[in-house]
Amino acid sequence: MMKKVTIEQLLSWAFTQELCKVGAPMADAGGLGFSQAWSITSDMAVLGTIIDRSPNIYGVIPDFISAQAGPHPDAITVGNAVRAMDAFDSFGYSGDGVWNPFPEWSDEQGLIAAEVARVDEELLLKGERLTGRHIVNLVIRHSILGSGPDWTADEPKVRMVMKAGKPAWFVRKKGRDAFNRPFTFETDGFDKRKQRPVKGAYRKYELSASIRGAIISRMDWQLWQDALQHLHSELSGRLQANDLQPFAPDMQPWARLKSRASSF
Repeated sequence: MMKKVTIEQLLSWAFTQELCKVGAPMADAGGLGFSQAWSITSDMAVLGTIIDRSPNIYGVIPDFISAQAGPHPDAITVGNAVRAMDAFDSFGYSGDGVWNPFPEWSDEQGLIAAEVARVDEELLLKGERLTGRHIVNLVIRHSILGSGPDWTADEPKVRMVMKAGKPAWFVRKKGRDAFNRPFTFETDGFDKRKQRPVKGAYRKYELSASIRGAIISRMDWQLWQDALQHLHSELSGRLQANDLQPFAPDMQPWARLKSRASSF
């Protein structure tokens, strides 16, 4: 009888209980002489660990203690499906410039949207966060942890930009570069001689704390959900002992915070 499991349960089982048997000395005991197997066991008893325990082809550390037999065939199928995502050039998140990962936060000054756009551009230029390699690592890490990326974040406060302990003034001026091309630049908008702001000066605001980490975490959550949906589709009907339950990706769990707040 096939066991009914969710895609998350299947991945956790494969990467924490089965795939760690791949490359484990005791799993390959038939190929070891008695003295070699005993040497490994004695090293473990003396040192408390095995020397040179590099990750196996599935990205997990071989565990010789639990590896009395090879991994379950379903776990191998799962591991190969995860490894296959390494070949993807990009995955999931498109970076279309209109992504709003913080719908539950107010943003009257537009500072949050501006920071999201800045980090969005930075990550797209670097590129590595959207590659198959990142997705594979994301899936393996959270399969082992048994939970997804932590998307929770505290809303930052908005404050005036300060200078020498006082609110700063700014002004935009025009100039010309070395090729006589006009350009506009921002400079100090406070007249020190007259001790007052110059004509056209304005205040600026900033976030009280960086939200870069929160942006990346919410991006990773959505990438993880896309990966789970892909793996569910790839593995459905291909397993011998596990029957995958239906899966519906939860792309914006944080949006429920906004709905909950508006109901009070």
